[in-house]
Amino acid sequence: MILTKSAVARALQLLQMNPKATGLRIGVRTRGCNGLSYTLDFCFEGHNVRIFIDRRAQLTLLGTEMDYQQGVLSSQFVFNNPNIKGTCGCGESFSV
Repeated sequence: MILTKSAVARALQLLQMNPKATGLRIGVRTRGCNGLSYTLDFCFEGHNVRIFIDRRAQLTLLGTEMDYQQGVLSSQFVFNNPNIKGTCGCGESFSV
């Protein structure tokens, strides 16, 4: 998994706002009309800042770039995943 500079900066901001967290966990879950969506939550293990990838999501996330984009009305992490075969109309879910 590749993180852009803006994704790293935002991840560090989130971790600073939650000092007990040691990293972010990234995964996928069944959701939406196309099958899968990304998950992001805090890890509370150890003392180093890390990105953890859920074992079940490793192949799905292989080669994925994680970015953070800010706009006038919203800000969000964006996943550029080369493994995606289709997405739903609302953009909430994808299939591989």
